[in-house]
Amino acid sequence: MIRKYLLRFCIIFAWLFGISLALYWPKINFFSYNDNSINVFAWSDILHPDIVAKFEKETGIKVKFNYYSSNEELLVKLKATQGEGYDLIIPSDYALQHLIQNNLLKSIDKSKLPFWNTINSNLLNHSFDPSNHYSIPFAWEIFLFVVNKDYFQKYPAPPSWKLVFDQNSINYKIAMSNDPIEATLFASFYLFGSTNSLSPSQINQVQHLLIEQRKWVEVYASFRGDYFLSTGSCQLAIASSSYLWRTLNLFPSIGFMIPKEGTFITLESLAIPRLSKKEALTYQLINYLFQEQSVRAHFDTFAYFPSTLNSIPNLKLNPDVKRLLFSSKKDFENFHFMHEVMPQQKMTDVWVEVKSKN
Repeated sequence: MIRKYLLRFCIIFAWLFGISLALYWPKINFFSYNDNSINVFAWSDILHPDIVAKFEKETGIKVKFNYYSSNEELLVKLKATQGEGYDLIIPSDYALQHLIQNNLLKSIDKSKLPFWNTINSNLLNHSFDPSNHYSIPFAWEIFLFVVNKDYFQKYPAPPSWKLVFDQNSINYKIAMSNDPIEATLFASFYLFGSTNSLSPSQINQVQHLLIEQRKWVEVYASFRGDYFLSTGSCQLAIASSSYLWRTLNLFPSIGFMIPKEGTFITLESLAIPRLSKKEALTYQLINYLFQEQSVRAHFDTFAYFPSTLNSIPNLKLNPDVKRLLFSSKKDFENFHFMHEVMPQQKMTDVWVEVKSKN
């Protein structure tokens, strides 16, 4: 009996130790946090390893990476450690607002950023960081309707969110986002237009709509919607632009639409945690990332739209991509930033209900 309880204790202790280590590793990893290194906490597919390697070779500054798979993971770790041990992070728009509200970021010294005046003005001065005191726009993408052109030439329909949510407009299968923040936001936008939060009654309507939508959803996929179109499993998918561009040249039958009511964009920004002691080194990396060779390499590899416009003429662009990159201020009025329209726990409850229905 004692051995049984001892084994349980060891298992529980191992789990707690592993979780604590994951949360606090940058904070306790002092032996590798030397004077000429910086710790970056980022998405795994947003900074080009070759560009970082060139930066390390040219400057002698070592860049060490920790990766997260969601903004929620980033927020949990930054709140747990107060950001200590991290020198550069790359949060999305709505996560950035949470970090600012929790006093976890340093102010940005724009005098140390010679490229600042080349940033696309459409990406500056938004509600999650007015005047960009804490963030530097780095890359963005837009959500589009990726479509089977042959099907929609045969059955033409105006680009509208009805093509995703209105059963009277749909006679085909779709690939729907598998992200609860995106799915609930899209449904909310279709039902109520642009809004920051929902009432309990509105939340119930969103849940009902997403459950009804299951009838024509072939697959929930955040990253491979274009694949299901190319294989003929679906005729429409909601996908971000970075995934679309990788497919357009391979499959001529695939095109895209922008819904007439408007759509959503995500903006990834660079930010410096408040407790970082490596500002001088971090600014060197930031400026290096905005050099033309870096901008070009990142776009060619990851297909995220760059935030600076001066390098765009030298990028390999098809006309549709170029049109989006040079969207006017009026166009951007119909591009809405991602945000949570309901509390996190309620969103989880809604998503569980949606995914559990047969």
